[in-house]
Amino acid sequence: MDFIDQNIFPLFLLFIGVLLIFDAITSFQQKGVSRVSTGNRFQGIIMTGFFTVGLLIYTTTNQNWDINSLYFALFPLLVPLIMMFTQRKKDEIHIKKYEPQSVMAVLERNLDDKRYSYNNDVKADEDYISHNYITMYYFDDPYQTIKIKWKDLETSGMEVEFKSFPDKDFIKEVVIDLREERPPINFFKFNKISLSIAAIVIFVGTMQLLGF
Repeated sequence: MDFIDQNIFPLFLLFIGVLLIFDAITSFQQKGVSRVSTGNRFQGIIMTGFFTVGLLIYTTTNQNWDINSLYFALFPLLVPLIMMFTQRKKDEIHIKKYEPQSVMAVLERNLDDKRYSYNNDVKADEDYISHNYITMYYFDDPYQTIKIKWKDLETSGMEVEFKSFPDKDFIKEVVIDLREERPPINFFKFNKISLSIAAIVIFVGTMQLLGF
């Protein structure tokens, strides 16, 4: 226990490095295509909450905790909980380094197969200066839309947002098709940024544990 108390920061760096490596492996297995739903968001908030409260309790074991202290510890979770509630009707697909036109071709092919009636519109994303665009898909239901954020590059990070879209199986099929039709990717090249950061924080944490 004394060892942990004296080396909490380098151990934290090692923990972050391992998480980054785990995330890189997961992203590679998913071929850079992941789905985010209300359930995913809730699980993430719960895990973050347990970690935050556990860390606070561990670092303040010599202090007396009361109900106000617990409220203070849980307060940082209030914002993500509110965001989860406001986004409860949204499903998202997060895509790393994919050709935008290929993503839209897969989406539109699935829409046509399911006989959805839609029209789309492309506009520049005003939150950015250049290269950023939004493609909107509109359906008969005015509240039902698909929003794609993408960049005018050969490959781009993309977000596909399904709002008030009841057909969850359709979203799963789009994810499966995107993974299956993606060209082969190299693990180290695909995750070079996260792996580089992981290597740095693990190196720094290890050197501090060794007393350098």
